[in-house]
Amino acid sequence: MALGAAAAAQPSPQAGEIPRRKVAILVFEGVELLDFAGPGEVFAAAGRAGAFDVFTVGVTREPIVSQGFLRITPEHSLADAPRPDLLVIPGGNVGSLLRSPEAMAWIKATARTAEVVMSVCNGALALAEAGLLEGLSATTHHGSIERLRQMAPATRVVEGERFVDNGRIVTAAGVSAGIDGALHLVSRLLGEEKAQSTARYMEYAWSGAAAPQPKAAAAEGR
Repeated sequence: MALGAAAAAQPSPQAGEIPRRKVAILVFEGVELLDFAGPGEVFAAAGRAGAFDVFTVGVTREPIVSQGFLRITPEHSLADAPRPDLLVIPGGNVGSLLRSPEAMAWIKATARTAEVVMSVCNGALALAEAGLLEGLSATTHHGSIERLRQMAPATRVVEGERFVDNGRIVTAAGVSAGIDGALHLVSRLLGEEKAQSTARYMEYAWSGAAAPQPKAAAAEGR
């Protein structure tokens, strides 16, 4: 898997040294709180030793409101965000992304160079709109399964799983499932021990079970 251009430009880490990965969390008006805060907590906690640099990105730097009560000021806008190695696309009012040509263009461009793109909840709809789920398997919040099938007919839509890992594209089901998807990525990138210690720090009951990785098939699971 190729690292983002910004990461690739950095000096190669010394033997045994963990490379520092940039994690961008896209936030937008009406974003689901735990969709972005859950993965954010995982990567921030796992990155206390310097493995991850976590930041938020908004369409602009203007404050947005999550869950109707929490005001968030994005650290970066689409125009000035560093090129991330990991991109997290939460759900919620995802229609605000689908209706934004600037946001969709940024997602497509960022996905081309990111090591991993992970959606949470109906954030998978943004991946579908960007054409990033073609020929893959994916999941989403149970309330958005049918819409995902409609938007991504060439995608095998999986129900009843916490997350699905296709390698560069990971999709997690609703809300708290984003924590499981993020812990799985920590395990994949830094090892099972780091993921387990992160879950213990968070007091989160994580089984550490491997992600389901069914074969992509457009005619199945629809």
